[in-house]
Amino acid sequence: LVEKNPRTGNLGSLIKVFLSRTKELKISAECQNHLFIWQAHNALFIICCLLKVFISRMSEEELQLHFTYEEKT
Repeated sequence: LVEKNPRTGNLGSLIKVFLSRTKELKISAECQNHLFIWQAHNALFIICCLLKVFISRMSEEELQLHFTYEEKT
């Protein structure tokens, strides 16, 4: 993931999906939909773990590459 993420943008995509789903999280909690809450929790946990690894092993410039994905044709 560390090597391929600047080309694929997987981490950025995961963060975008999580942020788009947070709008539905409040409704899910009101409806007692625990499956959706678990999925959101797991996504946030994965993001947290990946960021912890990235921050501990990379310089600021390298870290910036993981969040500035541009699709190449």
